[in-house]
Amino acid sequence: MKQEMRFEADLFEGHKSVTAVLVPFDPEKTWRRRPVRLDPRRDGWLVKGTANGTPFEGYVGYRWKRFFLIIDDELRKAAKLSIGDSVSMVIEPTESASALAAAREQSRVTTAPKKGRPDAIDPEAGRERRRPAKPAPKRRR
Repeated sequence: MKQEMRFEADLFEGHKSVTAVLVPFDPEKTWRRRPVRLDPRRDGWLVKGTANGTPFEGYVGYRWKRFFLIIDDELRKAAKLSIGDSVSMVIEPTESASALAAAREQSRVTTAPKKGRPDAIDPEAGRERRRPAKPAPKRRR
């Protein structure tokens, strides 16, 4: 299954002066992954990639029947982007803690829906499952 997705998108300024690009595919269908819970009312698909060759981590969100990816100020400056510019995007899913942290920070500037998806993956629960099992108690002789 192809993970890396390439597309061109125009940088726009949305509500609350958030700058973003529209993602032209459904990450759930394309990557066969459910979104990750970012907070009780927000969720999205964690990604890593490049914008005009500049690396970044973040998330693909879904609002108003559209998928979007926030291009924050730091990335805009590093990639030398202005509102209205066409951006060459390369993104793929990730499960990294740094992408989760970036996504949570970015999502704070968006308007939250009334409630998040009940089937979103809880990343903290996933980490607990990955912890090694406790060693078995020693037997007495």
